[in-house]
Amino acid sequence: PRSRGLGDVYKRQAERSPAKQRRCILSRRDCSTAHLIRFVVGPDNVIVPDLAERLPGRGLWLSANLAALDEARANGSFARAARGAVILEQELAEQVCEQLTARALNYLGLSSRAGATVIGHEQVRNDLSTQQAVVLVQAADGAAPARARLRALANGLPAIEMFTRGELSRALGRADAVHVALRPSRLCDMFLRECGRLAGYRAAGESRRPA
Repeated sequence: PRSRGLGDVYKRQAERSPAKQRRCILSRRDCSTAHLIRFVVGPDNVIVPDLAERLPGRGLWLSANLAALDEARANGSFARAARGAVILEQELAEQVCEQLTARALNYLGLSSRAGATVIGHEQVRNDLSTQQAVVLVQAADGAAPARARLRALANGLPAIEMFTRGELSRALGRADAVHVALRPSRLCDMFLRECGRLAGYRAAGESRRPA
C-alpha cells in the first residue's frame, strides 16, 4: 500500500478525536479547527495570525490554505468578519507559513525529547518493520533511493517529506537527521496537525509560482 497523504491523515484524526468546530469566514461553513487558521485584529487594525489560538479578541477563522487567504484578502472577508476596516500585510502568508513550520518542528523536537521518536535509517527501518512507528518523516533533500525504500515499508502510514535535513537536524538536536519515525503520542498528533495545515500553504504557494 502507498503511504497516506496528509488529507487522509486529517480524516483519520478527525474520526478518532473530533476537534472544535468554527465557521470559516470565507466559505461560511463550520469546520474542524484542525483545518483552520485563527486570525485576530491586532494593534492598528492589522490582521495577526494566532496559530496557538490564545490571543485576545474575536477569532477570525479561515481555511488553512494559501488560496483561501488570497481569496479572503481580495473579497474583503476579513473586514466583513471583523465588522470594520482592517489591514492585511503583504507578508501575512509568509508569517503563517513560517509559524506553522516552527510549530511543526517544535512538536517534532518535543516528541524526540519525550522518547517517542527514533532517528537513523536502520533504526527507522526496524520500527517500521516491527510496526512500532505510526509516522515516517524524511528530509526532502535526503537521498531518493533510501527514502523510497523506507516509504515502501511504511505500509500506509503517513509519510512526511516537507522539511530539509537542516531543519530536521536543528529540531532534533542531531547532526544530519534524514530519517525519523514517530511512535504514538499526543505530540505526534499535534505534529501531524501542523504538517497538515502547513501543506495547504506550501502546496498552494508552489502552484502559483511562475514557471
